[in-house]
Amino acid sequence: MAEDTRWLDHILAANRHFQSRIKPSVLPVKRVPGSVGVITCMDPRVNLEAIGVPQFAESGETDSPIRIIRSIGAMPEGRSLVIGTFLAGIREFAILMHTDCGCCLAFSKVDTIIDNLNKRLSPEKLATFRAEIGEPFRENLIGWLKAFEDPRDAVRTEIRSLRTLPYVPEDIVFHGLLYSLESGQVEVVVNGYEK
Repeated sequence: MAEDTRWLDHILAANRHFQSRIKPSVLPVKRVPGSVGVITCMDPRVNLEAIGVPQFAESGETDSPIRIIRSIGAMPEGRSLVIGTFLAGIREFAILMHTDCGCCLAFSKVDTIIDNLNKRLSPEKLATFRAEIGEPFRENLIGWLKAFEDPRDAVRTEIRSLRTLPYVPEDIVFHGLLYSLESGQVEVVVNGYEK
């Protein structure tokens, strides 16, 4: 993207290019039934091809039934789990965390986050946010962010946490995986088939 180009202009230009090369007749408009889903980080460095999620074809086509939920740190919100489980029919999730995650950085740089909150929020908004988080603010903020030091521990903790939610059925399978940004290798941290 050129430095003088606004992002929205870039988005619209990219869409025009996309529309010029695709075949609208093959775009995935029908919902494909599927029982598996990936919960992964919003970080664009996580390449889902590493776990068998196919890229879209040049024509715009895909036949992948795998649902993808992206959130910071691969920690989904309840709405995604309820709709994924009880409407889309997901029965098995892979929680795919990765090395060099922003949640690790947030853990080590929480004071930078606090400094930036102080700089960018109005005093009223900052006071409201601090009241929501509670005291001790720094420690509570780390918990609220779900920031962590070790992604392997984090994936185990997240799966234990998901299992306690009242809307997660007992028969849902959760696998915990760690994707190495450096090598593309996927490590099994939690095998959901093993009880």
